[in-house]
Amino acid sequence: MKFLHIYVIVLLTLSANEVLSNFCDHKKLTDGKQNRKGSCSNTIQGDIPSVKQMTSTFITSPKNEAVLEANKPFSVDILISHLETGHFSDPDKEYYTKPQSLNHNGVIKGHTHVTIQELSDNPFPPNAENFVFFEGVNVKAKRGHLSVDVVRKDGTPGLPAGRFRICTMSGTLSHQPLLMPIAKRGAQDDCIRIAVKGKDEKGKGKGKKEKKGKPKRKQ
Repeated sequence: MKFLHIYVIVLLTLSANEVLSNFCDHKKLTDGKQNRKGSCSNTIQGDIPSVKQMTSTFITSPKNEAVLEANKPFSVDILISHLETGHFSDPDKEYYTKPQSLNHNGVIKGHTHVTIQELSDNPFPPNAENFVFFEGVNVKAKRGHLSVDVVRKDGTPGLPAGRFRICTMSGTLSHQPLLMPIAKRGAQDDCIRIAVKGKDEKGKGKGKKEKKGKPKRKQ
């Protein structure tokens, strides 16, 4: 009976390994580039930290629901724990090519990003393809503190009038979302909402107008 039990375990293990090894057969493989049409990655998940070393992030500035002036310089300040920042592989050649790894203290080695999206007046999730600001933060944090100056692509500081969501987005060395050891936990990233108003506006900035109705799904 004991040998039968071992035999079953071996068969299941071999079957699982075969499924994993064949998972990406006849699919476009992830090749280190950011493929907008999708791909299949055979990179292993890698090291997973203990519950005592799970990443947590807090945006300290601006404050949630702050009201800022349009086109005025400001920075997004972050406090992050249990992430050894400063590890940032080439996103054009090594995207999703390396497994998650830990330092000698069992902390994930990686980096974070700041992404800002404009919100509409309708309670729909913003399109993930659209953003007004995005910055990969590849420097090493000082005692957990990071700061990003918000400057748009055209060189204009700050944001235009409107309503916006500011989020952090943590990643591993080669940009995968962070893997945590348990499902029931706090989030490893943070988001806030702010309003931006023009100089002549008395109230809070409003989000962009969108037609009412259900959002269309792409087929």
